Amino acid sequence: MIPDKAFYAHPNQIKNNKFILDKFESNHLINVLRLKINDQILIINGIGCAYVSLIRKISKRIVSGEIQKKYEFLGENQYNITIAPALIKRNRFENMIEKAVELGVKNIQPLILDHCQIKHMNFDRIKKIVISSAKQCKRSLFPILSNPITLKEYLNTQPKLTIAGSQKAKIHLTDNITKISKDIHVIIGPEGDFSDDEYQLLENQNILFYSLGARRLRSETACLATLSILNEFFNDR
Repeated sequence: MIPDKAFYAHPNQIKNNKFILDKFESNHLINVLRLKINDQILIINGIGCAYVSLIRKISKRIVSGEIQKKYEFLGENQYNITIAPALIKRNRFENMIEKAVELGVKNIQPLILDHCQIKHMNFDRIKKIVISSAKQCKRSLFPILSNPITLKEYLNTQPKLTIAGSQKAKIHLTDNITKISKDIHVIIGPEGDFSDDEYQLLENQNILFYSLGARRLRSETACLATLSILNEFFNDR
């Protein structure tokens, strides 16, 4: 059985079937969750491993213990989804990232687009949200977070298969889903949609446009709806 409470330990803090939590994680365990010696917890290292573990020592600042069982790629999908979302207002962007991590994305590449009102993000804050969300849903692999780039920069290194949600698209995602591989990049535009210049760039790269229906969705809603559809399809294959 997988323990309910998960904590992050850097790979260097896991050796010889022992673990040590840093001050932040230890404080959360001691003062927030009030766990005790011999309580069972889950340790995740962020690079693909999770460990069912027992707390063996609690000091004022540091918690340590022993590993009982190791799991590789716990909570991970068998396919790779990268999202490239436009920067939007902070609280909504953070909510989108949190839920996207829960839905299993492997990479997050924020984009600065013409209609973005926000042109930058707090990288360290978003990284903390990624880690917190991964712990909450008990994922052993933290998604890779990159600094924002322009659409042109992104397309210069565009992978073979990229799709983009569009208010102008007439074909639904579900209509094209059989064409989609298990290694896919998803561009999520801003609420004002892509600019004409951006549409031209995307069309020149043969990006597959898709619609999520007649209603105009907020960017974070479109992202989560897309990921949910892709997850359901790939998990059934």
